[in-house]
Amino acid sequence: MWMRSKFFKPGLFVLAACVTFFLSIALYAVTAHAQSDKPKVSEQPLTAEQLAIYREILKDWMNDGKHPVHLAIFTTPLENDAENCDKKIVLEKVDPNLIHRFRTEDLPSLGLKNIGLVDPDAQNKEVRENDPGKAISQGKSVDEAVKNGFAHGLVTLSEIRFDPKHEHAIVWYGFRCGGLCGNGGTVILDKKDGKWFQRRPCSIWMSEERAPSPYFSNSIQIKSMEHGNQRL
Repeated sequence: MWMRSKFFKPGLFVLAACVTFFLSIALYAVTAHAQSDKPKVSEQPLTAEQLAIYREILKDWMNDGKHPVHLAIFTTPLENDAENCDKKIVLEKVDPNLIHRFRTEDLPSLGLKNIGLVDPDAQNKEVRENDPGKAISQGKSVDEAVKNGFAHGLVTLSEIRFDPKHEHAIVWYGFRCGGLCGNGGTVILDKKDGKWFQRRPCSIWMSEERAPSPYFSNSIQIKSMEHGNQRL
């Protein structure tokens, strides 16, 4: 005859089963939410219009010809608050998690001779290893450290949001070359006579390392400024 152990508590067993069940449901919900927020790469290539806008951004921002331009092979989602850049512009509805991949054949349309595509994760590792702040702390001069940091920096471009008539557009751009090295912003563009022109920035961020002051011989002055809410 089966005898129930005196240590067996039916109530505790049911409670433990319920807790396990609800924890499993919660874990599933968190996992599903994380997967739904993960960017999805579009199967469609970037259009000539999108490439023209990226070209307009890069030509004034990254066209010094002195350093290689390491462009992230994927765009990044544009922040939702970009809609506040100009409340008179009504933007098209888009999938907020959809991103695009730059192709090698897109590069000539971007207008830079020294540009190449990189994996953003791998290049971010390069950025960390060549951070100017780290190099300066190891004894390198500010100029040498910053120059080397620029040479290993990562350029990222966001998805572009258009108005329904494609007469206005908003895009974010960023360059990261270290913890205190980089710049970028969000800009509004207008289309005139079939060409895209930058109207004005609606957010700007910048961080830079400057040469030591003669009054602080053993320190480095750091100037940092940020507007907007997105940084690399």
